[in-house]
Amino acid sequence: MNEVTIIGGTKSSKEMVSKVVHWYLKKMLPRFRTLDITVKLTTCYDKAGAYGYCSELDNNREFEIEIDKNLRLYDLVSTLCHELTHLKQYARNEMKHKDDGRICWKKRVYSDGVAYEDLPWEKEAFKLEHQLVLECFTSCL
Repeated sequence: MNEVTIIGGTKSSKEMVSKVVHWYLKKMLPRFRTLDITVKLTTCYDKAGAYGYCSELDNNREFEIEIDKNLRLYDLVSTLCHELTHLKQYARNEMKHKDDGRICWKKRVYSDGVAYEDLPWEKEAFKLEHQLVLECFTSCL
């Protein structure tokens, strides 16, 4: 069974995040049962404009997601869906970090020279984000 740990935030925000994560896993990764996911609700907004991060910690089964806890509900769920899409990409081996710092996306290697908005894993995450958040609100929130 997947293990989901929520750190930080209020009791109600932890419950909401847990619902969203479990809903996402059931919808997008239904066959995965051995994921270990930690979601940290922190103040992580930075100068680059990021409200969340997803990190693969170990062999595409252990992940840490960081979400800015000061976001409004819609934006928090939207950001969480975006970061969970990155988790999906790692778990399915669609995206892998190479030892030299480059990223491999579906067998193609990308270097630092590609604009953020042109990165295929970001395109997918942004594309799915809006669809997922709307479905999430009607399904589980």
